[in-house]
Amino acid sequence: MVPEINLLPKVERKSAKRRWFSLILAIIFSLLLVFLMIQYFTLTKSIKTLESEQQVLATEKVALEETLAALHKPKGIDLEASVEFVESVSYPVSPLVIEINKYLDENAYLRDYLFSEETIGVEVDFETLSEVVSYIEDLMDSPYFKDVVVSDIETFDPTASDEDEEDQFKVTDRYSNKFEILIDLDYLREVGGGDK
Repeated sequence: MVPEINLLPKVERKSAKRRWFSLILAIIFSLLLVFLMIQYFTLTKSIKTLESEQQVLATEKVALEETLAALHKPKGIDLEASVEFVESVSYPVSPLVIEINKYLDENAYLRDYLFSEETIGVEVDFETLSEVVSYIEDLMDSPYFKDVVVSDIETFDPTASDEDEEDQFKVTDRYSNKFEILIDLDYLREVGGGDK
């Protein structure tokens, strides 16, 4: 009998299960590594975007703080500038009041007037609509005024309500009118408060 002598070392083959396990672990590790790299790049990009937005917001904040500080800063009142402003805005009102009253009929009643920088608000009562029309035409022909706007016309009964019904038929309604008259400031300054 011949003895079996094998001088080669015994090499055991790895099992197929172990090979598959190692392969699966390598794939999982590779996928995890790819996922982490993608996360790193997207987060880096997001951080850069947020940092640029933060810089823009910081500059806007500084600009708004400067604007707020400028608004809260008390402004010095220059008396000379105030006087110049008042003199440039002011105008004589007497010729305007005379002009408004000059065209009123005997039976018309001037209730109220209110001056603003460029207009006069007037409230007048008339007996007929034709008187209203002629008053507007006269004001439009006046060199002191540029335009006349009728803002409101209402009728009202000038008599007391306790009169007899027969007497009420004899009374006609009156017209309460509100006008907005645009002043011709150039002509008014040129004339200087008196007619040429």
